[in-house]
Amino acid sequence: MERTGLFVVTHYPKDSEVSGRRLTHRSDVQLASIFVPQDPNLPPEAHFPLQTVFSPGRPPYPRFVNRFDSREMLLVVDGSCVNNGRHANKLQDPVAGCSFAFKGTPGIMPLDDGLGSIAFRLEREGPLGNPVEHTSNRAKLRAVIAALQFRAWGGEGWRRVVVLTDLEYVVLGATTWLSRWVRRRWRKKRGGGPYLNRDLWEELHHCIVELRDQGCHVSFWLVTGDRASRIIAHAKAAAQRAARSHPEAQADKFTMMCGVML
Repeated sequence: MERTGLFVVTHYPKDSEVSGRRLTHRSDVQLASIFVPQDPNLPPEAHFPLQTVFSPGRPPYPRFVNRFDSREMLLVVDGSCVNNGRHANKLQDPVAGCSFAFKGTPGIMPLDDGLGSIAFRLEREGPLGNPVEHTSNRAKLRAVIAALQFRAWGGEGWRRVVVLTDLEYVVLGATTWLSRWVRRRWRKKRGGGPYLNRDLWEELHHCIVELRDQGCHVSFWLVTGDRASRIIAHAKAAAQRAARSHPEAQADKFTMMCGVML
């Protein structure tokens, strides 16, 4: 029987290390790519069916594997925010939840049994220790970071990790807009103010670079509307439950979740 474990690193890297990830107009920004499905008629769960992977030195484990390229796997992410933008109640703080799925039990949808998904409340602080306002965009972006950090995906032998989401902000930000934001020194034109969530975008960029150094590229797959899959629906439900969980379930400081033998 495969043993599983989840370790939460509550003390994030030292401020000096995190601040070294800052992106300035002189930085070499490495963007992720947009995933182009080999068969656009297949829904994500059919394009990346759950398969059992066999690797030397560990028990077999399930992953969502591209049926057209066995070196590519799928991560499903989502986020949800109660009172997003304070539209429902100006005096009540928004509360967000995040989730991601990376495997499941063969024949069972992920997030039904809790064996292949992680859901958590968005932290009260960012990676630099700064207090943050919860939003839906921030929750989904945070879910991507957590999913990419959760395992050394390159160490598992994957050539590409595909992140599935229904949010254009995340997909276009990671594949197109980020380099433009950095060139503009994170300021919008004509005094429009700063671009939001800089701390998380810099953290995501660090994840993309780290995985690329492992020989594993990150791609994003945007699926919306009628094409939205059951997998995303389950991830969304998990994020909503996390957002509505008891306040004691929320961490103050930015954390890193690391899965071992999962």
